[in-house]
Formats: sequence, C-alpha cells, structure tokens
Amino acid sequence: MKETTRNEIVRLHYSGASHRAIAIDLFEEEKPHLLALPTHAYDTARVLYRTVDPEGHIAYLQNFYSVPWQRIGELLPVRVTENEVIVYGPDVKQIARHELYPSGTIGQRRTLPAHAPGRDHHQKREMLAQRFAEFGPEGVRFFEELLRARRNGKDEAGRVLGLLTVYHREDLVRALERAVRYRAFSWSAVERILAAQAKPRSAMEALVIDAREQLDEILRQTPLEPRSTADYQALLEKTDDEESHEGEDHGPDDSTA
Repeated sequence: MKETTRNEIVRLHYSGASHRAIAIDLFEEEKPHLLALPTHAYDTARVLYRTVDPEGHIAYLQNFYSVPWQRIGELLPVRVTENEVIVYGPDVKQIARHELYPSGTIGQRRTLPAHAPGRDHHQKREMLAQRFAEFGPEGVRFFEELLRARRNGKDEAGRVLGLLTVYHREDLVRALERAVRYRAFSWSAVERILAAQAKPRSAMEALVIDAREQLDEILRQTPLEPRSTADYQALLEKTDDEESHEGEDHGPDDSTA
C-alpha cells in the first residue's frame, strides 16, 4: 500500500466549487479554528433510578448498597462508574457512595453505620411522620394509629413505605385509606389490601413512570425562563451574510484530479 505523505493531494468541495490543496497547508489554515480536547475525560458512568427497599438499600446487579434510612420508599437517581455506586437525593445532591462489587458477585450488602436510624427514636418518628404526611390526611392518621396499635410501629411504618418498590403510589394511598376505614393498622393489613386490589408494577414501569415523575418534580423546582428573541438576532444576521456570498463567482471548476 502506498504510504500517505504530508503532501497528499486532497479534493475539497465548498459551496459547490471544487478545489485542490495540499493536506498540510489545509491543516495550518484550519488549525486556529480547531477545538481543544476536553480537559476532563468523558463521563461514561451509567445513570439509572432505584427505589429504596424497606431495609434502606438500593439494588444493583443483585447486590445492595445502603442509603440514609429516611429515604425508604423513595425513587432515587443512581450513578454507577467502573468502581463506585453513587446515590443522589431528589435535589441531585450526593447522599451515599459505595465501592462497586466486582462482576460476578451477587447477594452482598454494603451498609454504612451512618445510614442506620440510630437510637434517636423521636427523630425517627418525626421523619416517618413527614413521609406519611405525603399521602394526605389518611396517611397521617394511619401512621398515628399504627404507632398506638403495634409494639414495633415505627419498623412497620418503614415496611409500609417499602411497598412503594412494588406498587404505585396511588395504589398505596388507596390501601391506606381502606385500612383506616376498617381500622386495620398494620403493615400486613396494607400488604393484603394491595395484593387483593392492586397490580404490582413491572420493572419497565418502575423505570419509565416513576422516573418521569421524579424528573417532573425536579423541573418544577428549577423552572426555565423563556429566552428573549433578541438573543437569536446574531444568528440570523450570520445566515444573511452566508446567503449573500453564495452568489459570488468562485472561478471555474478544476476537472482534473
């Protein structure tokens, strides 16, 4: 194969006209307009969404990574790099970082002590109360009656939130309303109601529907203002200049190669 040299002749086409030029000359001409390579490597991390289970973990490739227990039942964005699993809150601030288990490892858990509820029972109750308030008045009443009726009420409350990993939020709200109506204040009662009246969501629904809800919430928090049309005027003027040069004579085409 003939070796390519610096003086290789190349044929370029600009505005319908054909020109001959030396490759190295073209490079020197275009060099000031070339963009530098990025200063940082491209981010090839995988981004996905996971719902926090009743034990306060998110699952990835059949392994489990802890997050702060207050996030039980929430859908959170997760970023997976070559070596780490990074979990973010609804405000896209990092809340957990773990070393990624090697490929082929399954059924393992990484749990940080700081993610556990701790011994502050009052704080745990307040956080759970806030989560159940998101379900409306019946959610608040269910939580209060659950604590009165069950010895391990706070633990059962966490398991109720964990049902969001399987069922739609609106189904859980209806189940809580029914449980309040019949005074069935326990996690097992809510689970039975859901099993009888609701349809578990598929993995695809968990990704598509819940992710859309999460993104909508983020967009509502940071609305984008419409841009003024004056910002586009420079682009329109540039287009007019380009059109004015199209009719200029570039000389006869060189038909020889």
